[in-house]
Amino acid sequence: MTKTLALVGGTGDLGIGLGCRLSTSYKVIIGSRDAVRANEAAAKVSSLSGEAATGMTNVEAAAASDIAVLTIPDLPSNDVLLALKPSLQGKLVVSPIVPMEFSDGLFFPKPSASSAAESVASVLQTRVAAAFHNVPAERLMQPKALLDYDVLVAAETREIFAEVSELVSCIQKLRPLYAGPLRNSRTIESLTAMLLSVGKLNKIRSPSIKVV
Repeated sequence: MTKTLALVGGTGDLGIGLGCRLSTSYKVIIGSRDAVRANEAAAKVSSLSGEAATGMTNVEAAAASDIAVLTIPDLPSNDVLLALKPSLQGKLVVSPIVPMEFSDGLFFPKPSASSAAESVASVLQTRVAAAFHNVPAERLMQPKALLDYDVLVAAETREIFAEVSELVSCIQKLRPLYAGPLRNSRTIESLTAMLLSVGKLNKIRSPSIKVV
């Protein structure tokens, strides 16, 4: 039976890109606070991938999902997460969220005692993993582009990592690598800001990583 994947806050490039790539393996729902925007983004996913995608509000998408990816550019408020919590209990939630700030022409992680993924886990109280931080959205939205990258996955257990690996591996050439417990997502999130700055300083478009 095909699983349903909700891309919560999925109207941006990352949500559309992941939707485009994963709609061949999952039933994809694009979530948004605005149902009209969700439907527009779902139509774009369908156009890029040739596979059907559906638009819903974030809460509806979470409720209909088996797996949810929080494709939100910044850490949502506790109120937003609490609104999603009942619909996500017992489900796998993946956080690619990277709270960043832009200063003096470069990207920096926002100061915090914990990572975005840890903050999400503390509120949702379900299986949460950190992944997809360093996969360029621009490249995801090019269905024929091969993504020969590694995806660092932080999760509390190997079992959760295995679940995320199944998701990651549905995108050709992406290799999931276990990065340890969820607290290591602090390093992964910081690495994202660094990669963007390195790309900007060295004129490298869509930087990513490969562990060799």
